Amino acid sequence: MRAALAGSVPDLSTTTKGTQMRTLITTTGVLAAMVALVSCGQTQNSASTDDYPDRPIDLIIPVPAGSSTDVSTRFVVPCIEEELDATIVVENRDGGGGAVGNGLFAQAEADGYTLVSTSVGNAVVPPIAEGGVGYEPDSFLPVGMIGQAPVVLVVAADSPYTSAEEFFAGAASERLVVGIPGPTSVPGISITALTSTQDLQLEAVPFTGNGNTIQALLGGEVDAAYLSADGGVTLPRIQSGEVVALATAVDEPAPSLPDVPTLVSLGFDGLPLGDSFWFLATQVDTPEPIVTTLEGAMETCMSNGDIQAQIGEGVAPPEFIPGSDVQEMLETAARGYEEFLQ
Repeated sequence: MRAALAGSVPDLSTTTKGTQMRTLITTTGVLAAMVALVSCGQTQNSASTDDYPDRPIDLIIPVPAGSSTDVSTRFVVPCIEEELDATIVVENRDGGGGAVGNGLFAQAEADGYTLVSTSVGNAVVPPIAEGGVGYEPDSFLPVGMIGQAPVVLVVAADSPYTSAEEFFAGAASERLVVGIPGPTSVPGISITALTSTQDLQLEAVPFTGNGNTIQALLGGEVDAAYLSADGGVTLPRIQSGEVVALATAVDEPAPSLPDVPTLVSLGFDGLPLGDSFWFLATQVDTPEPIVTTLEGAMETCMSNGDIQAQIGEGVAPPEFIPGSDVQEMLETAARGYEEFLQ
């Protein structure tokens, strides 16, 4: 009987049903392993974002120490460190009109541990004008604005030109030399647009930064300067009377220079806005929870009255400007500059 029963039991190793069962078991095992791996990955990713930040954060500033972007960013950093309960290591990696530092930032992992504080000019101009710099204008995911300053046309206090109308009338009949803080800076692009669309004899001479541009103006090397009205260099000299602001390159009067006419009000239409702004950003693929954490810290810090006062009235936004708004401003700038850079 035992032998008969044994003989009647099918050999699963050789029957079709046995093969199907082994296949089912194997497939089920593989699927279970895959689910376990995905679940594990999701758990690890959730833990990494929930614990953010759990180590020091690197912050790249792609311009020299002492610049408006550098100084104002360093005013904000201690507050962000406190909000995140983390150490932020700030490093200036200047060169190539911001291309060196921005390129290093763009190549870093999108995990919230390598941030950048950069300006619209540094973010937009090198990739459009030169290409091959390791990043594009859309490589940045802003998490909040730090400061902004309109481009302004200024002359020395003893200049023969006392108004924008007089200056442009002079430039229509004779060559005038205008100092700019770099050919691919926002002022550099703005004056390129101005001279290429208007019948004006303006020769732009580049210097390194606003400080050197102002010194060239005060030293009589140029007839005027066209640069951002930052709180570290330009605004104090306007306020002291060393230089006189003739016009701004924005569409509405600037909060920091409310009585200075705009180029638009003077009849110069169709120009890209000369509004320099700088912002904190992470990479575009950074996990959303980390982006939210960073933007929350930025909102708290940029709403702090003491920090706003340090950055400067008219330079620090009176109200927090979130990353989404900065992103729109970047895209608008890229479209406006592209025509004059390629």
